[in-house]
Amino acid sequence: MAKKKIKKQIKKITTIDDLWEPLVVCNDDILEAFNYATVSLPWTFDRMRYGPRTQKAVNNRLIHIFLGVLNQTMLERILTDKGYDCSKEWKNYRDSDIFDFIIGEKKYDVKTMVLYKQYNQDWDREEFSKAFLIQNKDYSGPLWRKFFPIMVTISQLTIDKMKDGYIFGIAESHEDLRKREPEKADEGFWCAVPFKKAFYFFQSTKNIQKREEQRQGFKVKIEWNHIQTTLNQQNRKSNIILHGEWAGEKLSETIDIQVGGSVVSTNNFSSVCCFQFIDLWMLRDDKLIITVENNFTEFVPKTTDPSINLNNDDFEWILTKSSFVNLKVPEDYQIYWIGHIPFEEYASIFPNYPSYFIPHGSNMNENQEGRIHTNLRDKFRAMDNRRQRAITNGKNIPWPQFSSFIKGSNIKAGLLIVAMRGPRPIGAACYYYPPYAMQETALYILPRDLFTMDSL
Repeated sequence: MAKKKIKKQIKKITTIDDLWEPLVVCNDDILEAFNYATVSLPWTFDRMRYGPRTQKAVNNRLIHIFLGVLNQTMLERILTDKGYDCSKEWKNYRDSDIFDFIIGEKKYDVKTMVLYKQYNQDWDREEFSKAFLIQNKDYSGPLWRKFFPIMVTISQLTIDKMKDGYIFGIAESHEDLRKREPEKADEGFWCAVPFKKAFYFFQSTKNIQKREEQRQGFKVKIEWNHIQTTLNQQNRKSNIILHGEWAGEKLSETIDIQVGGSVVSTNNFSSVCCFQFIDLWMLRDDKLIITVENNFTEFVPKTTDPSINLNNDDFEWILTKSSFVNLKVPEDYQIYWIGHIPFEEYASIFPNYPSYFIPHGSNMNENQEGRIHTNLRDKFRAMDNRRQRAITNGKNIPWPQFSSFIKGSNIKAGLLIVAMRGPRPIGAACYYYPPYAMQETALYILPRDLFTMDSL
């Protein structure tokens, strides 16, 4: 039985005593996040628009899902210890939104920025601390090294899935989780996600559902292709774990394989989310060649282009040592839970701040004033049209018209602008994301606008 909570005073952040001490990760947190992320990927909305074009993009998406689940698991642990009645909506991964977090009867979106301390010197960035955050909680100027925006991407202003509020945290680790290298006996969770043709074959939800309806799946064939570099390498062997599904349930299979060998999975799968390589350092300069034995041969058309067969099994997915990312976060991973804010209040505050775009080459220390571009103008128009239709249908939409923020070529509201430079997104910088790491245009407020976690 949850403890009955006494109504607490609503207080905004003012001093370091208002911030909770950082919570350190434990193995159970990691395992819960790993088990969820390695089955749910086909059913999780690609919020950051990574897409399936490159191995890096799909792996980054897996990391994003993993960290989202990990951070919420850690939040649930600390709130439960403090007597809160809270839960995660993850029981049915095919239907639920992993970013829904329930406290009492309210639904929150939990958002966490991740800092990598290894870049502090390269970026001439002061080490993060609660004192440094409080010192700059009111700063809304162009100097990105002291700018702590509290962000929500514009794609998450969804009319059908509005939340009651947001909870914000800052996670910190020394190593960049995306760029670690395997070492002997590192006990990492090294995973790789299928991309391009392999992505559609393994992870299209249309494929998955049709395979399960017909009870015809596929088996995975793995070939360890040896590249001769030195002598005495022929005895290397390891395990590969396939993380996938059958009949709506997670299905994992451990496959023994040695250098130069070829193995076919025992199980039939309806999907494969990712491949995990145990002792990845053993792969060295070799490569794995992934193909399938497909029992379901029906043509499954892609919705946006019916000429494309999602069930096309004519592919080879090539994996090298650099194809994998480690989902086991280091022991120094910790989260500072900063504060919370109701959705409607967030929507009323962000228009009061200035907009920013990337620092100019002549002065990389300051963001430029935010400017409108064609794609963003079209995005605003589409958002405003959806908003107006919802209002006409009697819905309460808390955010204002975005087109009203356009003043000439500039934007007069708290937005951090992202644009594409070729295939690469570039956007406004801040303490967490020095140039040019932001993926999508976001609204922002400041730490001073948040209510303390103790007032939840």
